[in-house]
Amino acid sequence: MNSALIEQTMRHQLAKLLPNHASSDIYTYATLPGGKLFRPHLVWSTLKDTNPELYEKSKNDPMSAHALLATAVEFHHSYTLIHDDLPSMDNDTMRRGKPCTHLAYGEWQALLAGDGLLNLSYQLLAKMKNNRTLELMRFFSWALGPKGLIHGQVLDLSQEMTKSLENTLRTHELKTARLIQVAVLGSAILANGKNTEREKKLWKYSRLLGINFQLIDDLSELSESVLSDHEKEVNPWLHHPEKTFETTVNALATFDQLSVDLNMVETNAIVKDYYAKMLALITPNQSVIESHLNQKSILPVVLLLKSFGN
Repeated sequence: MNSALIEQTMRHQLAKLLPNHASSDIYTYATLPGGKLFRPHLVWSTLKDTNPELYEKSKNDPMSAHALLATAVEFHHSYTLIHDDLPSMDNDTMRRGKPCTHLAYGEWQALLAGDGLLNLSYQLLAKMKNNRTLELMRFFSWALGPKGLIHGQVLDLSQEMTKSLENTLRTHELKTARLIQVAVLGSAILANGKNTEREKKLWKYSRLLGINFQLIDDLSELSESVLSDHEKEVNPWLHHPEKTFETTVNALATFDQLSVDLNMVETNAIVKDYYAKMLALITPNQSVIESHLNQKSILPVVLLLKSFGN
């Protein structure tokens, strides 16, 4: 599935679901262009890995269950980014190379657009015609609700996440991994009948993918010779270098083995591409990163990222 087709489906749904009002421009600004579209790509790759025949039937249908899920996941992700950037939260100024939504349109406008996208994600799920739709909606609302993604935001903003590596990992699991789990496991739920054993493995696979995604991103943030005060405060590689190193190596190795067991060829290609982009940041700056870690070698992490899927 190419990014242009994913964005085309997003535009199609926005045109159908938004009011005929100037405020609709805010939604388009916040969602398009869609950046890497990592999560909707995972929806489609998982479908292709688990049910290639259904993938061929669904890929050009904007109302197929998987097109609706991919769009819902990205709308939900966009809502979290709008709210993350607000002055009361992370107080950011730039997102995807342009001013954050609240700077471009105003704070209350951005807040309401985020609320709107949150609700649109559920509206899209309600349009699905699939015998496991209700099961997916239960999972979606649990994973992204007060016990899931939102609680991850609480741990982050309350600074509880910085009190221990365990708290940091829990925050990464809730704030980052849960939405990735919805994309991967949610796609598999819609693609097939119940297979408890495989779905347990996909749960673990997508959970580790989300945690690894964030830990490697944390490591790449150390490529700057001068770190911001915020980075010094929150980056687990600085506060728990040995434990974070060990955790990352183990998580990458376990994920690698699971990816082989599950034979997720298309999804692993997306992961491999992400690893390559992270390596492009990490490898040229390895000495800088290691200087922040008191010369702790990160070579085993680099080698694991390079060897994935080979």
